[in-house]
Amino acid sequence: MKILVWILLLMVSIPAVVMAGPVGLGISGGILAPVAQEDQANGSVFGVKIRARLSGLFTLEPNLSFGNFGGVEVEGVGNRDGSSLKHYGIDLTLGGGIAKTGLKPYLFVGGGVYNTKRDGDVTTNKSGWSFGTGLALGIRSDFDIDIRGRFNITGAENSTSRKSVGVTLGFTYYVSQN
Repeated sequence: MKILVWILLLMVSIPAVVMAGPVGLGISGGILAPVAQEDQANGSVFGVKIRARLSGLFTLEPNLSFGNFGGVEVEGVGNRDGSSLKHYGIDLTLGGGIAKTGLKPYLFVGGGVYNTKRDGDVTTNKSGWSFGTGLALGIRSDFDIDIRGRFNITGAENSTSRKSVGVTLGFTYYVSQN
């Protein structure tokens, strides 16, 4: 049921994003690191997003990310593969001016559905949230380069939560300039 709610929220937000003025399409990639999880190691993450202005200070970012943690050697158990982590969510960004040149710092908070899967384990779909900060550099009014740090917190089976940190380098191209 939670997945359906998040999918509906994404479907409703996309038309709002398109009508919001300048709209950016972004990609990013970087490192995904587990926090306080000894059963997996650092891995990689790749993401896509749509970026649109809600007001002068706030931006809405529907996004998808696809990550994989690295495997580890667990004493007494042997090798253990890292899990995959897919995230479908929406971020609300404060700062980081849209379709402008120059340095643009920002903060964000978001929520979504986190899908985790590991060979031999049950796939889980849990709601979660994230927050972080970033710095964008507007090379031109229609092109940004940014670096972002994201702290993810999601529910897990038989556990209070699973946490991870992602650090990414990304590019955003603004396809409309109202």
